[in-house]
Parts: sequence; structure tokens; C-alpha cells
Amino acid sequence: MRIFAASDLHGKHRHIAILQEGIRQSRADAVVLAGDILNYRRSPDLLSRLDKLPVPVYIVRGNSDPAYLERWAVQSRNIRSLHLNRVSHDGVDLVGVSGTLPIPFHSRAGWHESQTLRKLIPMVHSCAIVVAHPPPRGCRDQVVGRFHAGSRGLSQLIHEASPAVLVCGHIHEAAGVDRMGDTLVVNCALGSNRHGAMIVLENGQTPVATML
Repeated sequence: MRIFAASDLHGKHRHIAILQEGIRQSRADAVVLAGDILNYRRSPDLLSRLDKLPVPVYIVRGNSDPAYLERWAVQSRNIRSLHLNRVSHDGVDLVGVSGTLPIPFHSRAGWHESQTLRKLIPMVHSCAIVVAHPPPRGCRDQVVGRFHAGSRGLSQLIHEASPAVLVCGHIHEAAGVDRMGDTLVVNCALGSNRHGAMIVLENGQTPVATML
């Protein structure tokens, strides 16, 4: 299975072209969007363009995404929300969590870590892909290279359940690929020189990811 992963579109229509090119380059079977798909204004045209992408799209909400995004996903042709929901695609389980940690500015989708992760952890296993907006604490989560701002709960999830891959974003400058224990961590935040990531999962082999 080949996945094109991206996050932090922030409602910008120019990122649709990046998604289209990422699907082409990665020969993706599916797209995963790890939150902050929209901004703080409505972007209905962008949503309709996402729904027309040529492969299934799996999403979670970030701090700038309104609640209606998940309701829209239910009604769309090609989009599915992964929030506390496990979906199988080509034999690979994807599970996600919407929202983020409390942050010092307006958030549309905050979470209470212990309560949310208590629901998520039983859904995760060692071959699953977890999709969340923030990175785990201590991995691909440094703000301006100075301090860690990731989720302790996601670090706990990795320690307890060891998913194959954790896809995240949120901290743009920390985009890249790393490992935490046995879990491949992919921060796929988009930027001027960051065009998402290609994740490849093959039976019996360690998952690999390449930034595009």
C-alpha cells in the first residue's frame, strides 16, 4: 500500500495542486490528511476539490478545522473521518484522533488527552497507521528548534501500542521522518519547500517514508 500524507493545508487552494502532484509522484492508493485542512473561514470550494481527488482521502481535524468538517466527510463521496474510527484499506488499518493539545490561541478542536487517548489506544495495534494532528512529545515536535511541544499522550500510545506509523503535522518547522521506538513518525506539514510525504507499507517489511 502506498499513501500520500500531508497536513496543514490551512484552506489554501494552491495546496490542491501539491496533493495532485503528490498522488502522481507516490502512485498513491490513498491520501491521509493530518489536520488543519481548513482555516478559520469557510472554504467550501476546497472541500469539493478534495472530494474529487482520484483516490480515497482519510482525514482528522486540526485546531483550525471546524466541527462541520467531519459531518461533511460523512456526506461526501470520497472522504472519511478517522476520528476514533478504525478503517481498513487494502488490508491496512488506519485509526485517528481529531484535535490537538491546548494551545495559546484559538482552537476549534482541543482535546482532553487522558480521556481521548483512553478511547484510542484499544483501537491501535502494531500494524496500524495512526493519524493525529500534533506529533508525539519528543519526536518531530520542536518549535523553532528550541523546545518540545508534542503530545505526551501520543508518546504514551506509541509506548503502549507501537503502531507501525504515526502520521502528524501541526509543528510546521519540524516536518520530516523519524522513529520513536518501533514506530515510524511522519510529520508531513506542508510548506514552501515541503510537499508532504510518501509512505510505503508492504507485507512483512518495515514501513518506509520519504519526504517529497
